[in-house]
Amino acid sequence: MSDPREGSRLGLVVGALVVALTLLSGARDLGLGLDNWASYTPVTPGDPLPEFAVQLDDGSSLSSADLEGQVSLLVFWATWCHACGLEMPTVVEIDQRYAERGGEVRVYGVNRDSGAPAERRALVEPYAASKGMDFAQIYDDGQLAQAFGVEQIPYMVLVDKRGAIRSLHLGQVSERKLRGEIDALLDE
Repeated sequence: MSDPREGSRLGLVVGALVVALTLLSGARDLGLGLDNWASYTPVTPGDPLPEFAVQLDDGSSLSSADLEGQVSLLVFWATWCHACGLEMPTVVEIDQRYAERGGEVRVYGVNRDSGAPAERRALVEPYAASKGMDFAQIYDDGQLAQAFGVEQIPYMVLVDKRGAIRSLHLGQVSERKLRGEIDALLDE
């Protein structure tokens, strides 16, 4: 017969090994979290633009470097977001007001709907048409939201000609306020 204490010792060794592996894994995750801490926080005014490369709805590409030399307004939104729908007339008015400025001001919609690209396009295109949203759209896979620290929408990021973040707006913002901020950046 085998000694019952042998099974008990084996159980203790296995249990200790499981605890040690769990602690090691937790320490590794903590280290990764501390190394990447800055990427988990929202951007703030004065921060440089996070680096990104995305595709626009027309198939062309857009990177953070492409925003230099113009004032850019990135609008994070979704079709299911009621507040986003209320904000769109303001965004459309801003886009139309500065359209004659020859590309000095660009508006980019950053769509946060979920689903496969074809499903999202089927939601976004009729929605955008009904709201008069003629500006470029980005179907965000989460890359931009993470880069900018966006957790709630609508969320607007105003970027100056040098590629620095100048203003952030969570929720609705008045057209007058946006115009004032954009005009000040154009005058710099």
